Amino acid sequence: MRKSWTLKFFGIAGGVLLAGLLSLLSAGASTAQSPSETLILENMLPNEIIQRALTDSLYYEFDKWFEVFEKAIQRLESSPDTLENRIDLMKYNFYYSGLLGELCHTLAFTSRYKIQEIADRFIKYSSRAKDLAKKILDTPDLTVSHKAQANLYLGGAEGYIGIFEYGEGHLFKALINGFQADTHLETALKLDPQQIDAHFGLGIYRYGNSRLGGFGNFIMQSGRDLRQVGLDHIEQAIRQNAPSKPLALKTLAWFHISEQFNPNNADIPTGKPLSASTSRSKALEFMEQLEAEYFKNPPYARFKGNKELAMMQALQYVLDGNYASARLKFEEVLRVAEDLKDNRGFAINSQLTDSVKAGIQFCDLMLLRPEKEDMTGHRSACLKVTEQLNFLKSGGAMVEYDSKKIRSELHDVFAGKLDGLSRDMKC
Repeated sequence: MRKSWTLKFFGIAGGVLLAGLLSLLSAGASTAQSPSETLILENMLPNEIIQRALTDSLYYEFDKWFEVFEKAIQRLESSPDTLENRIDLMKYNFYYSGLLGELCHTLAFTSRYKIQEIADRFIKYSSRAKDLAKKILDTPDLTVSHKAQANLYLGGAEGYIGIFEYGEGHLFKALINGFQADTHLETALKLDPQQIDAHFGLGIYRYGNSRLGGFGNFIMQSGRDLRQVGLDHIEQAIRQNAPSKPLALKTLAWFHISEQFNPNNADIPTGKPLSASTSRSKALEFMEQLEAEYFKNPPYARFKGNKELAMMQALQYVLDGNYASARLKFEEVLRVAEDLKDNRGFAINSQLTDSVKAGIQFCDLMLLRPEKEDMTGHRSACLKVTEQLNFLKSGGAMVEYDSKKIRSELHDVFAGKLDGLSRDMKC
């Protein structure tokens, strides 16, 4: 067994979690649209198309929606420059960048792995949406509804750009865009409480800044702990069936998994908000809702499962100490990732599949229980556990993960479990 397995597992599992914390790229083979489907899409309102596209991202159906959005953008750009056309153009540019962001997650982008052409498209459409929103706000005699919509998409685009700049290591630019996004999303809700997607964006900032802490939280929120405020915002977006609901469910489940290993929660009594017990209950609730609403009867025959949900379930099983079930879920992630790569042409980050194999090996270690009379087997098992513990304690698993804070917490979780196993086996 190679020593590097733990490094890979912590790096990618943590990277996926950070994507959730900041949640909000070659794609699969093109999906041709039938004439009837094309007709349906042409007669759908922009908001209906957008919501359907976001839902389809759960099934890794991207190409047909990129085509739909590109045609809509071209049509609107060649149409009269009316306020309503400009608003629709802003929406399509914004959600095009959102789909590209989901594709980034699908391909397991990290600070070390990305496809530049897709990253460039992401920033291109985010910037276009931002510029269009500003132009709309400069238009005379806007209604309250128009102002609210422009602020919503301006804040959303600034949020996307902030996340991109954070990933590029440009912290100051990320903070500026994040602060502006927060302000514009708040304004959108004050002007029109029906702009419910603003709750999703605000929830990410309130929670994410508090969870990561440090200088960013000091600048954005005066150092206040607004984790629960952020979680409540995202939950409200889900309750009100916001267009971002499928992404909000995924994000909220990740956040509640994260809270279970947050050392700041150690003294919170059982059953209270942010306690490990409440966070576990919430994580299970939102994972079950995500599965029930979107994955019980998937609409595409070629869909083999959602690897993000399977990864969340695997990590939850690890936290619960159910390593046999965790192993099965890691195997599911591996099957889905390999199918996306081999059969659908997705350029999946190879570190993802390597890390999932490492997760399987971790579970195998935790399931080691040689018979007491089998001295050879016991010594071999202890050597494997000790080898991994020494590697973890040397800091090896803390490479590759972008957030030092979360990286350290994940390190403590898995190192602690291996340490406990070592003690139980009297190594």
